[in-house]
Amino acid sequence: MKIIIDNGDSIQVFHDSSDVSVLPKSKLVRTFSDDGTLINEFKLIDKKIALDDDLEKDQTEIVVTLHVS
Repeated sequence: MKIIIDNGDSIQVFHDSSDVSVLPKSKLVRTFSDDGTLINEFKLIDKKIALDDDLEKDQTEIVVTLHVS
């Protein structure tokens, strides 16, 4: 799994779902350190989910892209 946070100026990539929390009702995205400490909080603008196929390795990765401000 890959979670991409794009704020227009920079892109952050996470591979562990426990590092990112999406609050759909509040429209917030929060990122956390390995020990669970809040690092950043963003406003959610849009989200997209895609599948990235790697035919050489015969596997598919789920890619979640979060556009934030």
